[in-house]
Amino acid sequence: MASEPVELGRALTGEELPLAATDVAALAAELATVGWDASRLTDLRHQRQVMRQPWPFPVPIEARRDLGFARFDARLADLRALLGLSGQLAATRSVRPWTEAERRLAADRPPHWG
Repeated sequence: MASEPVELGRALTGEELPLAATDVAALAAELATVGWDASRLTDLRHQRQVMRQPWPFPVPIEARRDLGFARFDARLADLRALLGLSGQLAATRSVRPWTEAERRLAADRPPHWG
């Protein structure tokens, strides 16, 4: 049977870590103890986003089934919120000016619009 703390750690770090805490705050402290504090997790999340790879890391379906899908997702969301890792980082986007054709299309309105 899957261990919830180990699988939560795997989701955040991609590694199987010797975690045992059942409380979210204690689990966050335990992650920091093994080298995965909020700062390092933030950096990892950013790297994965830049490389267009998933984060949190995928957890095997069997482990999620053993733990309960909803419970696992809720605990992961609580842990992410506690660590300041909820939501998506803003991606840097370059904005170019519209071409003449794009401006014309944007200004085009159907006749019934007045």
